[in-house]
Amino acid sequence: MKSIKVFVLAIIFTFISVFSVSAQTPETIWITASTTSFKTGETVIVTVNAVSATPIQGFTFQVRYDPACLQPIHATSPISGMNGLQLPQTTGLVDASFASTTPQVANGVLAEVRFITLGGCQTSLTLESAALAIRNESGFAAPLTSVTVGEKNIALNIDKEKGASQELPFLGTPLPLGPAGLETKSTLPTGTIVVLTVIGVLVVIGVFIFLKLLKGSGSQKK
Repeated sequence: MKSIKVFVLAIIFTFISVFSVSAQTPETIWITASTTSFKTGETVIVTVNAVSATPIQGFTFQVRYDPACLQPIHATSPISGMNGLQLPQTTGLVDASFASTTPQVANGVLAEVRFITLGGCQTSLTLESAALAIRNESGFAAPLTSVTVGEKNIALNIDKEKGASQELPFLGTPLPLGPAGLETKSTLPTGTIVVLTVIGVLVVIGVFIFLKLLKGSGSQKK
């Protein structure tokens, strides 16, 4: 009887352990900021974070801002191999996408977005949409399913007093977010355009690898 009780307890603890691991590894994206109070002319750094149990080969996100209060400057990613894709920007919405030729672990900071404060105001930043991209079993790019968005709003208080300009180190290669002159209009939602852009880049990479392997196979036959 004692051995049966021990066996049952072992099963219970196993289920608890599995549940705990699952609860700690959801596919989630959220944004944070180290501080929320600034002076005019200072740099606001917004961090895009993610937890994914699956290695990714790209990601995209859109952050809504007030152009009367903030001016986007750069976006960067600390993840090795993630390269920024230059996209047209629409005033009031940051569009940033990154892609890699090999799977990368996403468990922490995905990217940083930098803004310059333009004047005294109370405003907010909103993570409008975000997605993670993987390569499926067929070798093609596909959005990772079941990704949830966590904290998506950050309230900022910007004082009209002039602050000191800041030279802060980048986490990776800066992706310029461009002036308003790069604005574009489309009938598709912005999030859809960006996801399709990331997927398109990964598909091109997949085709390139496939052709390279095919060429190597042909050489061996000769």
